[in-house]
Amino acid sequence: MQVAEDGTFSAAAKHLFVSQPSLSQCIKKIEGELGALLFDRSQIPLQLTPAGEIYVTKAREIQRMKRDLVRETADLTELRTGSLCIGSSRTRSSCYLAQPLIEFHNRYPGISLQVREHSVSELQEDVLSGRVDFALLYDPLPDQGFARIPLLSERVMLALPQEHPFVRDLRPRLTWPFPRLSFARMHGQPFICLQKKRQMTSIYDTLCLETQCEPDVVFEANSIIDAAELCAAGMGATLVTDMLARSWQRRQAPCFFELEEEVPPRQLIAAYGRHQHLSEAAREFIGLLKK
Repeated sequence: MQVAEDGTFSAAAKHLFVSQPSLSQCIKKIEGELGALLFDRSQIPLQLTPAGEIYVTKAREIQRMKRDLVRETADLTELRTGSLCIGSSRTRSSCYLAQPLIEFHNRYPGISLQVREHSVSELQEDVLSGRVDFALLYDPLPDQGFARIPLLSERVMLALPQEHPFVRDLRPRLTWPFPRLSFARMHGQPFICLQKKRQMTSIYDTLCLETQCEPDVVFEANSIIDAAELCAAGMGATLVTDMLARSWQRRQAPCFFELEEEVPPRQLIAAYGRHQHLSEAAREFIGLLKK
C-alpha cells in the first residue's frame, strides 16, 4: 500500500524505515503467493496491475475492519482505555476543539487523543479510509460513504486591521455585537485571501461577483486563522467566521464586522464513515462539541 501511494520502492522504503531490497523482497513474496504481479515496473511512478488494484482495495478493507474491531472492543472498557482520532482544520482546532479536548481528557484520562489537521479534501479521504474516528467538515458532503451529526451553524464575517481607515471612521466595538459593513467597500482595498483549495475561497469569489468588487489581493493564506493574524498585524482585510471572532483571545485583534450581504451560514458537522463503527469515545466527544 505504501509503494502504491509513493510510486517508487525507494520512497516507500524511506517512509517505512526499511531498506529498499527488503521491501522489494516483501513485494516479490506476496506476488509469489498470489501468482500475479502487483505493479507494472515498466512505468515510473509504478502503476498497480489489476491484481494490485484488488490487493490494495482488500487491504484497505482489512485495515478498516481492524480499526472497527479496536473501536468496538474499546467500548467494553467503559471509556477507561482506548483512543480517539479527530480530523480538523487548524482554525477549528484552535477556535473550537481546545476546550472540549481539555474537558474530555479530564473526564477520561485513559483515552489517548489525537487531532489530524488537513485540508477539506484530505479530511474527507481520512473519513472514508477510517484513519479518523470523525472529522469536522461542512455540509454539503457527497452522500455516498458519509454519515453526519450536525454541530452548529457558522456565519461568515469581515475582519479589518484596527488602523484601517474604515475602522477609524466607523469606530466599531471590538466585542459582540459587531457592526455591519458591505463587502463592496473592499474594492481596491488590501485583502488577504485563502488558497484555492480552501472552502472560504468560493465564498470570497461569490461576494466579488455579486458586489462587482475587486479587492487588491496582497496574500493567499493557508487557513482562516493565519489570515486573521495577518489582518490583525495590519496586512489587509480578510473573511473570517463568527466562531473565530467569538473565540479570539490574542492580544492584538482585528476589528470584526457582520456582512451586509446575505451569505448562507455554513453547517459544521461531525462526519464519519457510513459503514464505520462510531465509538463511545467519539459519541461522548461529539456530545461535548454540541454543548
